[in-house]
Amino acid sequence: MTLEDFLENNPCVRLIAPFIIGIIIGSLFFVPIYVSATIAVVAIAIAIWLYKKLLKYTQRWLPGFVSGIAILAVGMLLITTHQNSQTDEPTTRTVDQYRACVLNPPALKNRYYKTELQIEAANISGSWYSIDTKITATIECDSLAEKLKAGQTIEFAAQIDSLNAPKNPFGFDYANYLQNNGIHGSIFLKSGKWQIVSTEVRGLRRYALNIRQRLIGLFKDAGLSGNELGLASTLVLGYKNDIDSEVKQAYMNAGAMHVLAVSGMHVGIVYLALDLLMIVFGGKRFYWFKQFLIILLLWAYAFITGLSPSVMRATIMFTVVIVGKIFNRGTSVYNSLAFAAICILVNDPSMLFKPSFQLSCVAVTGIVFYQPRIAKIIKVRNKALNYLWQLTSVSIAAQIATMPFCLYYFERTPVYFWLSNIVVSPGATVLIVLAMMLLITSPVNCISAFFGFLTKWATKAMNFLVITIANLPGSTIENTHITIIQAIAIGITIILVTSWLISKRYNRLLAAITTLTIFVIIPLNMNKITHSERQAICIYHNTQISAIQFVDGNSSYWLSNIPNNQKISPLIKGGNQYWNACQHKMITANSSNAIIYDDSFFVFDSICGIIVNDSTKHFGINEPFELDYLIVQGNPPIKARQMPKNLSFKHVIIEASVKPWIASEWEKKFSGCHVHNIKHEGAYISEWQRHRSSNNK
Repeated sequence: MTLEDFLENNPCVRLIAPFIIGIIIGSLFFVPIYVSATIAVVAIAIAIWLYKKLLKYTQRWLPGFVSGIAILAVGMLLITTHQNSQTDEPTTRTVDQYRACVLNPPALKNRYYKTELQIEAANISGSWYSIDTKITATIECDSLAEKLKAGQTIEFAAQIDSLNAPKNPFGFDYANYLQNNGIHGSIFLKSGKWQIVSTEVRGLRRYALNIRQRLIGLFKDAGLSGNELGLASTLVLGYKNDIDSEVKQAYMNAGAMHVLAVSGMHVGIVYLALDLLMIVFGGKRFYWFKQFLIILLLWAYAFITGLSPSVMRATIMFTVVIVGKIFNRGTSVYNSLAFAAICILVNDPSMLFKPSFQLSCVAVTGIVFYQPRIAKIIKVRNKALNYLWQLTSVSIAAQIATMPFCLYYFERTPVYFWLSNIVVSPGATVLIVLAMMLLITSPVNCISAFFGFLTKWATKAMNFLVITIANLPGSTIENTHITIIQAIAIGITIILVTSWLISKRYNRLLAAITTLTIFVIIPLNMNKITHSERQAICIYHNTQISAIQFVDGNSSYWLSNIPNNQKISPLIKGGNQYWNACQHKMITANSSNAIIYDDSFFVFDSICGIIVNDSTKHFGINEPFELDYLIVQGNPPIKARQMPKNLSFKHVIIEASVKPWIASEWEKKFSGCHVHNIKHEGAYISEWQRHRSSNNK
């Protein structure tokens, strides 16, 4: 099939490209709404005229090209309108009281309830004004908070805080994540400082989320708890608050994270179960009505699971398939996928930039395109082995398609993804069926308890197998951070190699090798050469422990007050990835490697300093001495005013573990120096080349 035939059979695929380009242009550049609207209207008018007045056959591309410009302009218009609708007004004006709608059922975490609020109105000087923005809320646990449900309306008088940027130079930027989801502030509500003004649940989605909470309650009544409850709730209902972070990490390391996000596989299992039920109960009678009922139930399931991008995409695609069955029309997966993507982006164009949407669409495309071709490579006659090979080919296909995205977003590559998929695909099917039977039989306690028992042990087995795979030697390839340009280059390389394998045109293989070499291999090697000459000191933000990293080329050395504690492990891992350090070593007293450390004094390259901490009582220095750094940690017995006058410092770093009033004393004492308070300003970083060309932040 030629490209022209493919586009003719899949018209939505032809539409999606200019639409996405328009959204990207509108997000990168400020295009006024009237400009986008004018371009769209004029282009549509010209396209209609050209279709009516089509000149020559050779010019038949012209109306389509102009239509593409119109669609591109519509994409710009939608993203600009969406961006203009986002506001952070509550954080920038003095407000006496807010009125807000609870968006999600509050989740209990560490004696506090977490949820999201839609601010609808603000009372300013006695008058109410309409406002439309979202914030996160942390609510102190009390009897009123326990009764709070999604869709109810509350009023409160409290200051909305702006979202803070991450204090360390690596790790997940939660503030940016929230802003990308339209959330522009956070608030802490103490007991007695807020009230419920309306118990009426507003909104179909919020009503569905409350139903989800009741279903989770049925899981609990059937005997599920802990990680078993967390996996069942996540896998079946899309509720992720009950699953342990360590279990999530295990699924990520095993390459099975996709099973924890309700997606096309989950919707497909539900569809097959519903279709089977319709056949069992009634045969072929009332065919149209039963298909329409399946669509309603699928969308009800989508609402209950939270309407994530993957669920919306899958539900729209299954809706298209069912409608095609009703009218005896075949449907193309590519066309259905493009139609689903357009529907989602029209509703919320910012979805284009969210990893969940990107991974969902790309994974499906990869599976549909690559899986049949990979499966043909090896012909397996044994049915059981062939089933395993089909599952493996699905994993390989999805991994090929999503590789650039996984490298860019997650900075790691799971090695045993093919093995974990053999476990989680059939395991998820069994769990979803068991959980559905548990929910259906919940009115009969003895039967639901039986299915609860089976579900519990099935989740235990699945967690055990995935964690075992995640703990296998070399389960992940770490430090795979790439730039967005390199991610695009890897994606182009995959497309060119695929095209070469199909067409056997070696110029495409040459283009793939050239692209990979220029944009990925050369920059990575140049980066390693540059890093080999780099020196840095980084003092990280942590309110409980001290963590100082000395970077020496591709190696790093860590100094901490609790070097063997698990709390420092994430910092070491994140710091080593950030600085591309291939190896690290903990510093001990009298170290004589790249770092000299003895009795609170340290020397690294051409810098030296003193660390003042809980064990520091005095300094036995009589001669005048100028040091680069004074680092203050914890609650030192020695006071700022007691520091020897013959010591002078260029930089005074106050760590986040220092109490505010103690930090204030040190700031006043050394006001003439460069003082960096990590609690307020974030991690301190100083970087230079080996020959000491310093750049302080």
